[in-house]
Amino acid sequence: MFRQQSILDGTGVGVPDNRSFVAGMAARYGSRLRRFLSVRLRNTADVPDLAQEVFLRLLRVEGYESIRSPEAYLFTIASHVIQQHAVRRSSEPVSVDIAEVFSELRTSPSDDPPDQAAHAQRLAELERILGHLPTRVATALVLHRVAGYSVQEVGEELGVSRETAKKNIWRARSSTAGICGRPGAAWRYENQPLER
Repeated sequence: MFRQQSILDGTGVGVPDNRSFVAGMAARYGSRLRRFLSVRLRNTADVPDLAQEVFLRLLRVEGYESIRSPEAYLFTIASHVIQQHAVRRSSEPVSVDIAEVFSELRTSPSDDPPDQAAHAQRLAELERILGHLPTRVATALVLHRVAGYSVQEVGEELGVSRETAKKNIWRARSSTAGICGRPGAAWRYENQPLER
């Protein structure tokens, strides 16, 4: 409600005649709009901002009297806002520093609930990334980076040669960099050679 009021308080936004029209639309369809947005967004924290954007765009409309179905018009604007939001989000690089995640996984989470939630979120992201890899490659990566196994120990654990283990770890490094959005971004230690 606060965001809608800040839009409608008349601080130089939009066409002057539209304010009462938009205020009526906000009162009548505001809760339905927020529900419409929340169902279609992954991050529900974005709902108030996108609802505000919908009403701001509605404020800028000239000739609002000629709109035949204000409800349909409002939800059409909302659909466009969602689409543009998705395009903006998809262009943002998603990257995870795997080395940092692995080092954090070695430390036990604190008793503080926000820390535990952040720890669970990092584990979920790691699990998502590892899910894109073949099982042996993901296992080699986890054994090497999390469990601290040497390349030789990884090979023994997986029942493969040392060279095959080394290739699996290298393949995991390059694959996760691609999954994270920017080649090489996931591995800050990319120039460090694997142990011999």
